[in-house]
Amino acid sequence: MLQIITPSQYAMASTQNIDDYESQFTTIDLEQPLQLLANWVQEAKDLGIAEPDAMNLATVDRDGNPHNRMVLMRHINDREIGFFTNLESNKASEIFATQRTSSTLWWPQLGRQVRIEGTATEMPRDMVEEYYQSRPRNSKLAAWASKQSTELASMERLHQEFRKYEAEFSNKKVPTPIFWGGFTILVDKIEYWYGKPFRLHERIILSKHKNNWSKTRLYP
Repeated sequence: MLQIITPSQYAMASTQNIDDYESQFTTIDLEQPLQLLANWVQEAKDLGIAEPDAMNLATVDRDGNPHNRMVLMRHINDREIGFFTNLESNKASEIFATQRTSSTLWWPQLGRQVRIEGTATEMPRDMVEEYYQSRPRNSKLAAWASKQSTELASMERLHQEFRKYEAEFSNKKVPTPIFWGGFTILVDKIEYWYGKPFRLHERIILSKHKNNWSKTRLYP
């Protein structure tokens, strides 16, 4: 029988004053709605948390079926986030079809979560090229070897493909595959969640309306 374990960081003595806390969201700037996300990712990096920019990306296919998977958020500025992927993958096909995405980043060690909704578009090739060429050589070769989301007969076949491109690009610069790229997500809604004892969590949602952003506090 599986046992659900409650994180100790949320435990609180029954005599503790629930009002004795400092809000995480007093400094939110509606002119920079993604700044807190950038700060939280950086803090997780500084603390040595594994994959601090990992996010669950949800997409919907043409029939309305939802699909989700983990990707790495490798791009962020004041209005968008982004990730890299094979442009022939299932996730890419679904984004090309509907454009809408929903993403979640979670740092359980810090009791923090961020949910993001927005519209995805293919990333400019200069951004793709710069990032791809910064990757380790074997990661570049793996991108060539993987026909992402298609059926694979065996791991041996994948390794054979890797060795093929290893030989093809021996002593050469590994070029960026035309089928490898990325997406930027123009954010129109972002929710910040901070875990509190007794499930009295703190939630703030920022929503874009035309050119302006609004801030709303939500019940946990």
